[in-house]
Amino acid sequence: MQWLLSTSMPLDMLPVRAVLTVLLLGGLLCAAAVIWGQLLWRRWSRSYRHACELLTTGGLPQAEEHFQRAARSASGVFRTAALAGVGVCRMQRGAYAEAAAMLEPLMGQRLPRSMRLEEIALPGHLALCLAMLGDTARARHWLGEAHERFGGRVTFLVLPEVAILCREGHVGAALKMMEDCWHLLMTDGRVCSRMRMFRAFAQWKVDPERNTDFVFMTLLSLAPVPEAELAFCREHWPVLADFMQKGNDLVARQEAQRAQRDAELQARYEQWERERASCTREAPEPEPDEEA
Repeated sequence: MQWLLSTSMPLDMLPVRAVLTVLLLGGLLCAAAVIWGQLLWRRWSRSYRHACELLTTGGLPQAEEHFQRAARSASGVFRTAALAGVGVCRMQRGAYAEAAAMLEPLMGQRLPRSMRLEEIALPGHLALCLAMLGDTARARHWLGEAHERFGGRVTFLVLPEVAILCREGHVGAALKMMEDCWHLLMTDGRVCSRMRMFRAFAQWKVDPERNTDFVFMTLLSLAPVPEAELAFCREHWPVLADFMQKGNDLVARQEAQRAQRDAELQARYEQWERERASCTREAPEPEPDEEA
């Protein structure tokens, strides 16, 4: 047995070896976790960045799909950011009820530190959705939360406040607010289609005769309103839906007039072609040369 004892590890070294093995396995597991976390981060970052680009360019269905993909590959604040992106996509598509249901559970959660403005804007988005639904009390609560998070008034919160005022029937106050800060809104790039719609809506309600031309020009530039948003407003805000429909009707009338003009021009051209062909057929053949 002497040869066995000579090649065996001393008993007092076994605990040390066990500890080293555990440390080595722990290090491998930590390294694997770090690598896996980096892979997930890269996947989240790629999907989230692409979704934001699509959201900016108007590819809302594709943006929502990428935000959902980013949410599936993340956790914590990054998952919250991706889910917030899904809610914003639904809001932009006019699905305000779905957007509110998506955004409200996120209000108590944090976003990444680099998304400070987005964290302030989220309660404002929720306030806009709730105002469109007619729940102005809750909308004012979340608008106040957004102002409290920022510590003052900011241009990207004007839209939800205007929506609340219009929904409560204070269209004169809403119009004054927009007129007072319109230049600042233009400078900050906050004059979106919904802001222009609410401005035209308030002008129509305050003084329709004076503002008719401007209102119709605005409606023509915004129409046609997406059918999903129009259907939502018919159910939850019929007065605004009727106003939006004016724009769609104007566009339809213009398209019908354009089609009629094109048909008339086509008919005139065909008539001219027929007359030209008839003249060509009826023209006498030249007489042969007598000297020839």
